[in-house]
Amino acid sequence: MKEKVIWAGQEYEMEWFDSDDFSLLDESQIKQIYGFLFDGGGKICLVRPTEKRGWRLPGGTPEPAKDKDWKDTIVREADEEADIEIDWNSLTPIGYFKITPLSDNCENKEHFALRVVGKITKVNSQTEDVAENLINERVFIKPGDFLEYCPWKESGKIQRDKAMEKLAELR
Repeated sequence: MKEKVIWAGQEYEMEWFDSDDFSLLDESQIKQIYGFLFDGGGKICLVRPTEKRGWRLPGGTPEPAKDKDWKDTIVREADEEADIEIDWNSLTPIGYFKITPLSDNCENKEHFALRVVGKITKVNSQTEDVAENLINERVFIKPGDFLEYCPWKESGKIQRDKAMEKLAELR
């Protein structure tokens, strides 16, 4: 699946790849890792820094000084953004986007945005996100409500459905 999107005034092509193996990707090109993180009741955790920016999956950018791999990144980001703890062994790739800039004046280069599934082991009291200097809103939603919170059209449906498949395999 390919789609064109506008983000921060720039046009990109996003191409989805179902994959349970990130080892062949160039680590220097992995710029985002976001997780479908499920609580014990099968609900997905979402965060919202501000109402204007909208709901999203917990995740973010790898920090080479702190993160050895993508698992470290999602565990750290889930803690920082949503104050949740993740079962390391449950973390499973579900796919990735290859993101190609289409705008002539775009500073970003082609890169990858990973999507993973994981199980939440503990929900902590919320604290300030060090990257945002604010406390994110946090909700746990039924998977069927995902597209209402994150209206990502066909790509959102594909990601959610793949996440549900993987969750079923993890149980």
